[in-house]
Amino acid sequence: MSFLPRLRCLRQWRHRALWPVALAAAVCLFASVPALAGGSLQTIDLSSAVPTADPAFDLVDTVDLRWDTRCVPLAYRVNDTLDPIPNPLGPPVLSLAEARSALANSFAVWNAIPTSFVESAIVGTTGNTGTRGFDFVNELTFRTPAGFGALASSPSTSLVTDAFLADGLDIDGDGDPDVSAAIATCTDADGDGDVEFPEGTYAAGTILDNDVQFNTAVRFTVDPAEADTNTASVDLVGVAVHEFGHSHGRSHVPNNQKSDTSGFGATMYPFIDTGDPVAELELRELDSDDVAWTSRDYPEGSAASGPAALQAGDVAFSEVYGLVNGSVTDGATGLPVVGAAVGAFTGADDVLVTTGFSGTARLRVRDDGALFFPLDPASGIVHGDFSLPVERGMYRVGMEAVDGTPIAPGQVNFDLQVGAFFGQFGFQEERFNGDAEGALEYEPGRLVPVNAVTPTGAGEAVDLVTNVATTVAPYGSFDFFGFTAGPGGLIYAVRFPRSEVRSAVDGGLEVPQMATYRTQIVDASVVPLFSQAALATGVVSADGTVSVDLAEPLRRRAPFVAQDRDFSPFYFERSAQLAARLRQWLDFGPPEEDLFLVLQVPQSPWPGANGSAPGIGLDGRPGGVNDGPILGRSYVSFDDGATWVPETRFNYMFALVFSARPAE
Repeated sequence: MSFLPRLRCLRQWRHRALWPVALAAAVCLFASVPALAGGSLQTIDLSSAVPTADPAFDLVDTVDLRWDTRCVPLAYRVNDTLDPIPNPLGPPVLSLAEARSALANSFAVWNAIPTSFVESAIVGTTGNTGTRGFDFVNELTFRTPAGFGALASSPSTSLVTDAFLADGLDIDGDGDPDVSAAIATCTDADGDGDVEFPEGTYAAGTILDNDVQFNTAVRFTVDPAEADTNTASVDLVGVAVHEFGHSHGRSHVPNNQKSDTSGFGATMYPFIDTGDPVAELELRELDSDDVAWTSRDYPEGSAASGPAALQAGDVAFSEVYGLVNGSVTDGATGLPVVGAAVGAFTGADDVLVTTGFSGTARLRVRDDGALFFPLDPASGIVHGDFSLPVERGMYRVGMEAVDGTPIAPGQVNFDLQVGAFFGQFGFQEERFNGDAEGALEYEPGRLVPVNAVTPTGAGEAVDLVTNVATTVAPYGSFDFFGFTAGPGGLIYAVRFPRSEVRSAVDGGLEVPQMATYRTQIVDASVVPLFSQAALATGVVSADGTVSVDLAEPLRRRAPFVAQDRDFSPFYFERSAQLAARLRQWLDFGPPEEDLFLVLQVPQSPWPGANGSAPGIGLDGRPGGVNDGPILGRSYVSFDDGATWVPETRFNYMFALVFSARPAE
């Protein structure tokens, strides 16, 4: 049995924001609210400040982080004070020259996007014997501060207000001017190793300095043949590709599984499975999500001259991409939802191609610079709109809450933390349902395709409404996932007593519209695949024996494709028919029968480098020590359902979701 995922956080993003030049100070933002949003990293815009009733506070907008076009191509320097790169595990030893070549290859991955003008290059070295800092040197370094716990990070310093940067201005306070009226592009005008900016006006969110730091508490490798299952060893090229996405202004996304057949996700998913060599090496390639958003941020063909002008090999963004535009509304409150994860799936094979987040939030800023959550949704939520860049064609759209599975609001953005603060992330995953979209849906998994044909997104608005539902979840907190050693054919079941179902229906809820299973896989490149998921009836006898009717379940899906590190939805088909059947069962069925949710492990061998079975989420602790009551509603069968054994150590994390019944 395996209990712990082999995942290492790529980095914990730290962002430093530069206050208006007139204030002559660089101040760190409130550390508990990392500034990221809607597919982009963000900071605050003090230029948008609106006074509040409290004279010590203003309301401020968030703003995306971007490099000014005058600074493209971006110039980076490699810290050359460590050679070879420290290696805690011994051979293979990585020389500085090998590391520099690998980093150049990682930049080349982003530079090769034909529809984006973003470009980065290594222009030399820097001899900084300390750790990175705000000095107008874009540094690539293997020197990290004490206690650095991530594989890598990409901190940026940016403006938090619109500002005019005047000739001779010393922004970083080192006695050397950082702005020159004699240049038209960002360059090392005086040859001292740091970059000077051209005199001019710059918008809030403009990045002034970016450094990428790599943690040498792990062993970095560069040869694909050296990728292995050792979790303390990781491919440098893939990690760097992820970090350079942050360098451009990209945020984390929850896209960790593209389809029913591909366990690969977006490059900007915040975790890498260092125990899965296939997953490590896949990070060397950009996902469609990464390409689409970087192309929208830095679109080729959007200017007549300069980096954004079309050159040999370039393709205009507007010639390839369209937009899917819409909004997300909370079905229970009618409020716009800020921070819902919205994805576009191809119409033919349901492949997730682009992920973004809904809405825009405001924050409160105190006169000493500290940031706080807004006092109420009316002042803190601007709108719930979203816009997804996708290659032109037909798509299906879905949404889910960023609720910690697979990532948490704190790993993403200001907007998501505001949404979580206002309790907006209690909704279930669902798809856009066309004319049937609303607060009360019997079939939230029903798909209605939409067309993305123009770069402006003109056409049908994809307005999503979270489904009003009640989840019956007989478990506590997620403690770990397990049972990845099998055996093959193992069947899990969770009982939902008849009285509980009766109480829900009599209390105004409709019968279940879906089930959710907390699932996970050891190898991130593998799709969690189960033999079947089912809703069935069964009996627990007075002597403790259990029987579950798997021959004629109420609903079954076989095979059942689950989700990694997430709650996997099992949408019940023909829900109106199921509703009638369950009401009849409640009124006239055997009184000793209960409902059961079932999930079966496929037979081995299982795919992946570690050859492990897909696991399930468990509430409880190894050895029987747990943080809450074991409810006695979980069962396991080792003989294809002939007999069942009560689970005494854990609560399996299976849930039934009831929709509210419309008023008659």
